[in-house]
Amino acid sequence: MIARSRVQARLLVVVVVVLVTGLTVLGSCAVLLTSGAERAQQSALAATSSADLAVEVELTDLPADAGPDVAAAARVVAAALAPVPPRSSTWVTSTLRDVPPGAGQARRLSWLAGVDDLTARGDLVAGEWPTAPAPGAPWPAVLPVAAADAMGLGLGDTLLLAPSTGLDDAGETAPVTVVLVGLVQPRTDGSWDRDRSAGAGTVPDQEFGVFSRLRFPAAGPVLVDPGTLLAAGAGVERASVRAAPDVAAAAPAALDTATAGLAGLTADARSATEGTVRVRAPLAATLAGIADRQAATRSAVLAVGVLGGLLTVAALGTAARVLGDRRLVETALLRDRGATRRQLVGRALPEAAALVAVAAVLAVLSTRLVTRVVLGGALPGSAPGPALTAGLLVPVLGAAVLLGLGLAVAATRLPAGGRRSGRGALARSGGDVLLVGLAAAAVLGLGAATAGTDPVLVAAPALVLLAGAALLLRVPPLLAGLADRRAARSRSLMPVLVAGDLARRSLAAGAAGLLVLTTAATVAALGVDATWRVSQADQAALQVGTDLAVPAVAGVDGAAVRAATGGTVSPVSTSPVSLGTLLRAGGDGAATQLVAVDTAHAGAVLRGRLPAGSDWATVTADLVPAAAPGVSGPGAVTVAGTVRGFGAVAVPTVVLADPTGARTTVPGPAVPLDGVPHDAGIGVPADRTVVAVLLDVSLVDGDPDDDVTVPMSLEVTLPGAAVGWSASAPDDRGGVTEPELAEDGLRFTGRAFPLGLSLAPSRVVLAAAPTPARMPVLLSGALADALGATTGDRLTMTVGETAVDVAVAGVVPAVPSVPGGPAVLADGETLARALLAAGDADVAGAAWWVGGPRAGAPAALAASGLDGARTRSGVTDELRSGPLQVGLPVALGVLAVGALVLLAAASALQVAAVRSGRRTEVARLMGTGVPRRVVRQVLVLQHGVSTVLAVLLGAVVGVAGTVLVGPALTGSPVPAATVQLPWGAWAVAVVGSALVGTALVLPVVRALVRVDVPVVLREGAA
Repeated sequence: MIARSRVQARLLVVVVVVLVTGLTVLGSCAVLLTSGAERAQQSALAATSSADLAVEVELTDLPADAGPDVAAAARVVAAALAPVPPRSSTWVTSTLRDVPPGAGQARRLSWLAGVDDLTARGDLVAGEWPTAPAPGAPWPAVLPVAAADAMGLGLGDTLLLAPSTGLDDAGETAPVTVVLVGLVQPRTDGSWDRDRSAGAGTVPDQEFGVFSRLRFPAAGPVLVDPGTLLAAGAGVERASVRAAPDVAAAAPAALDTATAGLAGLTADARSATEGTVRVRAPLAATLAGIADRQAATRSAVLAVGVLGGLLTVAALGTAARVLGDRRLVETALLRDRGATRRQLVGRALPEAAALVAVAAVLAVLSTRLVTRVVLGGALPGSAPGPALTAGLLVPVLGAAVLLGLGLAVAATRLPAGGRRSGRGALARSGGDVLLVGLAAAAVLGLGAATAGTDPVLVAAPALVLLAGAALLLRVPPLLAGLADRRAARSRSLMPVLVAGDLARRSLAAGAAGLLVLTTAATVAALGVDATWRVSQADQAALQVGTDLAVPAVAGVDGAAVRAATGGTVSPVSTSPVSLGTLLRAGGDGAATQLVAVDTAHAGAVLRGRLPAGSDWATVTADLVPAAAPGVSGPGAVTVAGTVRGFGAVAVPTVVLADPTGARTTVPGPAVPLDGVPHDAGIGVPADRTVVAVLLDVSLVDGDPDDDVTVPMSLEVTLPGAAVGWSASAPDDRGGVTEPELAEDGLRFTGRAFPLGLSLAPSRVVLAAAPTPARMPVLLSGALADALGATTGDRLTMTVGETAVDVAVAGVVPAVPSVPGGPAVLADGETLARALLAAGDADVAGAAWWVGGPRAGAPAALAASGLDGARTRSGVTDELRSGPLQVGLPVALGVLAVGALVLLAAASALQVAAVRSGRRTEVARLMGTGVPRRVVRQVLVLQHGVSTVLAVLLGAVVGVAGTVLVGPALTGSPVPAATVQLPWGAWAVAVVGSALVGTALVLPVVRALVRVDVPVVLREGAA
């Protein structure tokens, strides 16, 4: 056996190469599905923001003794996350309290808060942190610097927080006296999101009352010891227990347990507490999203592994066939001497075992090298783990054993005697039809909703390539027969020999069939990879919505963004909305999102693939509003007015627009309405335009009757003439009625209801643009399906607390920045006008979107004070190299390289078949006088034509596989992947494969034409 192996060493090396390549592909896929998937999850969680990893239980409608409920909520959260440590924090907030008002204010509010990790959320500017008070003493408290300034308080001052009238439990709530012991500066890292002011310290118009219909200025929070606040009895409005577990360091089993615990968190919290429970668990959504993404990737990687296994079996079968042909005489002799098939296989097993043992060791080493090199930099924040894992060794060793048995059986085969029967051909035809039917069923079944691994997707690529190869391998015999008949009429010997050989030999039976499959796999891997990469770019465009998005920061306007980026700038606002009675839509119950942009520049700013023939400028054309005649600066604003028979004040708020259309509100101090013009304390800059003025009117003196109205007047002077403006009094309590505005200026007249003005301010709105009758909007496909809405339908959309009438101007597949979710796209200017008409002054944009920014724009924005820029190209890179996406491109790369290696092995096996099967044929040709040169050309042409034909057929099958299964393998639901045809890469692969396969035969041909003709002919005769 050793001597025979030494003689056939080259062929055995090819067998080892086939085994190592196949086992490496299998091992790489196994690593990606086991330890690689665990590392990808760790890396993804390490890169996730803390807000998306939080779990929060919020309690409202608490009993007088709220302490036990809060403690129970903390225990429930810890139990749900076990065994992952919760790292929880508790934030307790009181009801609104009355505090002494400031000058010119009818009323001012504040509130108490207890935070158990206050030192981690702010920096102590002066004094000390709050502690538990002595019995009967004022509570030690600290205030944010802005709140202390607004209330005019300093260290050592006391403050009485009285129960606010208008609340249900005001009679049961005791007043609280605090002494200011410290000043704190809240950190701007989002850690104050549970505070009413979000850490700002002041709220200009805090909603108040049973139905939140009153608005008063407020300052706070007054930060005290949380245990003291909980023990004070009634007056706690809500308590929040939030956990931020370190899930990135948790074991997969612990995360599975925590996921199951989070599923029952709401029910457990409700059963353990008496109050109203609201659970927010972004961690659950994050873990579910990671699991869904990994499930899609898992199916695709499994499909690659199955396809690699198919190629390995085909290559090993071809190698075993060539090896068996080399040993045909030896095998026949042993059979003639009485050896059974089992004995022959047993004799071949030691050699096969040695080969697969060497191949398995090399495959494990190569797999570790490949995965360590590829995954090392792609999974930051994850632990590499042990070098050898069960997930790698078990599939590799198991496959090696099966392949070794198959090699021993296939290498000891004996050729069937006689001619092929028609029944055998019919059976083969039936097998091909069955393959095609299975492939068609798999393709038609792609895209069906499945939980976990999709078996159809796993099997589809292998079935499609195998069926395509089986079909196309029926074409060459037809072509060869036609060529043979035409060559028979030729006077040249070469066409006759070449065509006759092709007609006699079965392309599917030899190594050429393997060439078809390996070429198809290479082409399909390149095509799917190109489709996947473009799909990631499409997803990035839809996720970001533009080329560059950056959160808005107070004090940085559109001009600064434009100067830093050099692109087209649009302010953008986003908010959750409801349409009619629909609060949530989609399969995951996602809230409907409103995205408002400057649609006049939609074509330059918005990104996201639309149907062919459409663009964003066209689909948003009906959303663009008419220009409004604002008043440009610079200059001052004055206010005058009267409320007959009463002392009243007006608090002005001026709405300014910058050159990009971004709006900001500038509040002023209270102005007495005594008939004399007063400076509103608001200066209009030269690069700003006044587009609206809001006046909150309230009584400060007088004894109003129940049902008496009196005349009132207001006059506002701006830096320029205000012509064509409109006035409204949106307050439905009737504090101000019958609004009228002069045609040549901002002189407002109406009726005032003094009793209503004494209870709460009423708002008067003076706007440069008329109120839109209905705001045109575009709906996403998901939202339109949920509503059953079409173009032209009229709906009511609630933005915050404001109802806006909208008309559906069209439906788009998805709204930029809301991929696949229910969303509404509107014009930002039109939305701001509609909200202002309802008295809603919340008109500031949440972000800036920039189309066509120059290189280096993110760095320039950071230098201007705008951090957190997100670029479409950056997100594309993240999606292409992100931890959850790395599995498929790595698997495709390994498959492409493995298929190329197997393709080279197929060419080598084809050459080996030529070398072993053509010696006698060559000797006969030269013995009949055919020149050595002609024989050489005939052999090269015979091998070259069959190789090129096999490679071309494989390329056709690979292209078909890309078109049929490529989009499904990418796992990109929104937007759906579009097939990409990388002709350049395909051309290089196909031409290179054909050249390599043809070149390998040249040394063999040179050796064949140098044979000793008489000796070979005597051997053939013998």
